[in-house]
Amino acid sequence: MRLLVAVGIAAFALAPASWAQPVGATAAGDSRCLLAMVALSNSTNPSDQAFGQVGTVYFMGRIAGRDPGFDFGRLRSMAATMDARSAQTDLRQSCGPMFEKSMHQLTDALAGSAVATPH
Repeated sequence: MRLLVAVGIAAFALAPASWAQPVGATAAGDSRCLLAMVALSNSTNPSDQAFGQVGTVYFMGRIAGRDPGFDFGRLRSMAATMDARSAQTDLRQSCGPMFEKSMHQLTDALAGSAVATPH
């Protein structure tokens, strides 16, 4: 898991601007996903917690890649309007699948490389 987190962080730190701004993506959608992932990272289930932690980094990178000066403090008002049901719906219908697709693409791209092989 540490390798996946490290690779994910490195990949998104070095990602081209086109990764940060896919067609149809919105800052508001990514912000909702970030908040849903933060909520998931507070789960008592270790698997959900790990998914939420890595997902938090992913969506922070998408937001910061689009707007390097983004004030994450602005999310406080959005968080106040979200409820558990809408966060779960976001995770299931858009945020989770978007994150998983990117991780599969990264895993496939690095398959067989020294970076992807644990030592």
